[in-house]
Amino acid sequence: MARPRTDDSAARAKISAAGEELFAARGYAGTAVRDIAEKAGVNGAMIHYYFRSKEGLYRAILESAASRVREMLVETTGGDLSTKDRLARFVEAYAAYILSHPNLARILYREMLAGGGRLIKVAQKYAVTNYTILRETMAEGVRRGELRKIDIDLAPISLMGMVVVFQLVRPIIAVVLGEGKYDERFIKRLSVHTVDLFLNGAAGFSNTDNGSRKDKNPARRRAKVIS
Repeated sequence: MARPRTDDSAARAKISAAGEELFAARGYAGTAVRDIAEKAGVNGAMIHYYFRSKEGLYRAILESAASRVREMLVETTGGDLSTKDRLARFVEAYAAYILSHPNLARILYREMLAGGGRLIKVAQKYAVTNYTILRETMAEGVRRGELRKIDIDLAPISLMGMVVVFQLVRPIIAVVLGEGKYDERFIKRLSVHTVDLFLNGAAGFSNTDNGSRKDKNPARRRAKVIS
């Protein structure tokens, strides 16, 4: 097949989709260019034309996902919204994206098991910026008194991990919750739960009390008074 004279977005999309599915199922090492080409219905030369190599395609898939997350952060963290509303909007968009792209979570999981060498290259370009945007949103919440003082370095990772884990352990969730399909209703439920648990905690602490933490356990309150 001759090299295309112009960029064919449809061909690129087919190659990316085929690569994403195969990388998720077989891992990077277990996926050959000819397998991707066969699944995408294109000549192997087209993969090299659009992505230069198998590694180029692999990185393009990861970079596309990271770039989309950055767009969500930018779209949902601006304006005059409260910190809680900003985080809620981001989590809902992030959950909808991650849970509707199960292959991405599988690729990330396989990559981390393999040492994460290729992921680090993408992280240097996108993950640091994405992390910084989310961290600053939380830091501003602390400065405003909308969030209590937290470990601001670990908090962004914890929040995103609370969403991703539902994709990584999806087979288990299908058994224990009977949720074989992550539909719009479940994604909304997960978003509300994640924001509530992250901001309020399981013990029901308030995050809108100018950073103070109200202990609702009578025994602990009495102990504090005695001490």
